[in-house]
Amino acid sequence: MQFSDRWPGNAVGLMAIFLPCQAYALCEVVSTSPAGFGSMSSIAVRTTLQTSSTTHAGLSCTGSLASSLASDDHFYATITSATAGAVGPTGDVIGYTLFANNSTSYPITRGVAFDFARHSIIDDLDLLSNPAVAKAVPIYLNTIIGSNVAAGIYSETLNIFWSWDYCHDYGGGSCQGRDINSGSTSLTVNMTVDNDCTITAPNISFGSASVISSFATVTGQTINLACTKGSAYTVGLDDGQHAVGVGGRRRMISGSNYLAYDLLKSAGTTRWGSVSTARRASSDAEVNPGNGLGTGSQIFNYNAKIYTDQSTPPPGTYLDSVVLDVGF
Repeated sequence: MQFSDRWPGNAVGLMAIFLPCQAYALCEVVSTSPAGFGSMSSIAVRTTLQTSSTTHAGLSCTGSLASSLASDDHFYATITSATAGAVGPTGDVIGYTLFANNSTSYPITRGVAFDFARHSIIDDLDLLSNPAVAKAVPIYLNTIIGSNVAAGIYSETLNIFWSWDYCHDYGGGSCQGRDINSGSTSLTVNMTVDNDCTITAPNISFGSASVISSFATVTGQTINLACTKGSAYTVGLDDGQHAVGVGGRRRMISGSNYLAYDLLKSAGTTRWGSVSTARRASSDAEVNPGNGLGTGSQIFNYNAKIYTDQSTPPPGTYLDSVVLDVGF
């Protein structure tokens, strides 16, 4: 019997070739996403922890691993910078800490390689789990409480050096191929600090008297302001709730009756108001005059008097409320 080496008629010969399926996962260093703390007051920066993050710290991977990373695999990130934090327009620095996940369990020390392969961070991110979708490594940031800084825009550029070495192809129970590479990228961190003040303004009491002439001037009153470091500002006191016209005499009220009074700058006779020259400048403070100190108080003295050229009103408890405002 003979065999022909031709296919009969127009039939087409097909041969199926089956190759072993290979798992793969390849990484690269790419551009980062900026990390922004947003806008916050200088007081919040100094007293309250602020948080931020970047969704993309520059390492992007695709692939499909059959198992978790082994002990001899690594993904190192070494973060360095020319400064020790975000720097503002006057040279002030806001410090912050970097973390490898959204807790404070794994802080990243600047200049020291941190292995994202450890503590299951890469595995928990599913960085190497899907060949169709590129995934990135995030980094988290917390400010360090205590920074006494001026207002302005603060920023820092971090250099991130990524270095990785892991098995991306397992076959026959052993590693058939490793992805080994490295590269650098930069990450911008920014925040905006706004002017703010902490205000201490105790209430005033004139006491009690049976006739107008018996009310004495209340002296030695103080308003304490702790305003943003380096800020020049003015302080105004409005006319209260019952004044006669704009800039007129302030009045306390009891029922339908009034008792005229006023607030005077320092120990003098000039009315402290809220408009133009009636305001007081930070340079006019009796204690620590000048621009704001941030953590220290500036003290403004004032007196309060009841006008004695008015008729004595009926007995009662007379009240008023005055709004203090700070303008930068």
